[in-house]
Amino acid sequence: MSDSPRTLDDVILCVCDTAAASEGKVSLQEVRDAIGGRAYGPLLFMAGLITMTPVSAVPGVPTLLAFTVVLIAGQMLVGCETVWLPRWLLRLKVKGASLEKGARSARRPAQFLDRLIRPRIAGMTEGVGRKGVALVCILVGVLTPPLELIPFSTAIPAATITVFGLGLTARDGVVVLAALSVGLTAIGLVAWAMLA
Repeated sequence: MSDSPRTLDDVILCVCDTAAASEGKVSLQEVRDAIGGRAYGPLLFMAGLITMTPVSAVPGVPTLLAFTVVLIAGQMLVGCETVWLPRWLLRLKVKGASLEKGARSARRPAQFLDRLIRPRIAGMTEGVGRKGVALVCILVGVLTPPLELIPFSTAIPAATITVFGLGLTARDGVVVLAALSVGLTAIGLVAWAMLA
C-alpha cells in the first residue's frame, strides 16, 4: 500500500488488514501507521466517521475526537510533513475483530463512493485551499464539545469532518466545497444558538 491511500476502499482495506493481523486488540498507532503518517485526509475521515457512530453517545468521546481533529488539522495548517499524535492517544486500543467487522461492512458503501468521487478542482485540496480546510476543521472541532450537551448533535460537525476527510483523500475539490458549505453553516448555527 502506498504511504497515502487514495480511495476510501484503500483506507478501509488498510484498517481491515491491520485489524486482521492483530492478536486481539489493535491500537490507534497501528491504524495510523497502516494508513500512513502523512495521510491527513484518511485520519480526518476516520475521526469524523467514529464520531458519527453510536460510540459518540458515550460522554467525553465526541470531545476526545474533536481534540484529535483539532490536533490533526492544526498540523495540516502549519504544514507538518507527518501527523504527530500524543503517545496516550496512540496507545488507545479496540478489539481487532470488532474493528475488522465494522471496517468490512463499510467496504461496499466506500466502493460506491469511490465511483463518484475523483480528483478535480485541485486548488481546494492543495496549498491555500488545504489550509482553509484545516482552519474550518479546527473551528468545527472547537465548537463540538459544547454540542455534546445536546444528544446526537455532534453528528453535524462529525459529518463535516468526515466529508472533508473524504475530499482530501480523493483530492476532490467538489467534495471539499460541499463540506465547506456544510461546515460554515454548522459553525453559523452553533454561534447563533450560543448567542441566542
